[in-house]
Amino acid sequence: MENGSGQERAHEGESSLYGNVFHKNICWQRSYQRPEEKEMIMALYGSLREGLYNSRRFDLPARSEFLGTAWIKGYALYSLGPYPAVYPSEGNSVLAEVRKFSGKQQLEIAKSIDYMELFGGYHREYVSLEIGGQKVRAIVYVYDEKPGTEKVENGDWVEYLKERELPE
Repeated sequence: MENGSGQERAHEGESSLYGNVFHKNICWQRSYQRPEEKEMIMALYGSLREGLYNSRRFDLPARSEFLGTAWIKGYALYSLGPYPAVYPSEGNSVLAEVRKFSGKQQLEIAKSIDYMELFGGYHREYVSLEIGGQKVRAIVYVYDEKPGTEKVENGDWVEYLKERELPE
């Protein structure tokens, strides 16, 4: 009897969560606005950084222009397991790879990244960065809710992954 009611409670929680996520995604898909800029500059802090999974998947080194790296001030980095999230946080910074997408083919890649991020529970915010003495306005994808997961203290996802691979 006890086992059955526990399973029932777990099932209710799952269907409720599924319902909320499903509803949010359907509403989002109906309201999604594809960016129509002539160029897009993105500050990429996670799996889209060079050498990592999504960078290879989208072939970013060949399909975008690398502008440099910059620290995004006012955000903290969190681990969501296989990928990270950023969320506003005073006194913290996140290391990002800044890439420019221009021209029809590159913009299609940028729009695919945009869709992936927005559908994954992130939203766009614009940040001002400085790269080699030049000011740049870039999109950063910020998690919709403050993560209740591990904060990456050094703000660098690549270094965090390297540290995790080392034996303790």
